[in-house]
Amino acid sequence: MRQVLTWRFLAAIGALVAAALLVNAVFANGSTVAELTTPFQPTERRPHLVAQVRAADGPGFAVSEVGQATTDLALTLGPDDRVVRIFTGTPGESGCPELAAAVRCALVAELLGDSITWFSLVPMVDDFRFELPAIVDLDGGLAHLTNGWALPYARVIDRSRCRNPGASFSEFLRTVGEDHRSLYDLRDGAITAVFCPNDPAE
Repeated sequence: MRQVLTWRFLAAIGALVAAALLVNAVFANGSTVAELTTPFQPTERRPHLVAQVRAADGPGFAVSEVGQATTDLALTLGPDDRVVRIFTGTPGESGCPELAAAVRCALVAELLGDSITWFSLVPMVDDFRFELPAIVDLDGGLAHLTNGWALPYARVIDRSRCRNPGASFSEFLRTVGEDHRSLYDLRDGAITAVFCPNDPAE
């Protein structure tokens, strides 16, 4: 008589039991298939494109409560009048609620080829600069910010707008911590300065 319970057969049964236990453990906490298949969100944003918005075309454009573009938006960027498009459903955020004000904004975006995969419209503080959150660390040529962005920084970051600028940026961070804001300058393509709104230099 042929032997039925071979080691391969037992191994297959064991694998099925292990898979069933794994599925049960995953769904035991109430997770759904949709939650399990949600695209991975990066822990840090490293924008490939940072530019001033010179013109915007996209009637009714907005960012939904879940953080996605509600309609298509075409943006003309300086200084070379490059046109890029944000398509409906693209993840992003906007500090420029009205398109009429978009020309006083900068586009910060991640790209896949020429396509924008994530974006942020940030209001400008003057013709060339916009404000960003505090710097947590400088590493690998990038300034890592409290909002999870990582952007290039200048060789020397101006700290004169703070009462305690420190002898070095490391000392500044130890003294001031996250109680500061940073400034990105489009002319330099980098964060060039910080300021302390709660403790300005006299």
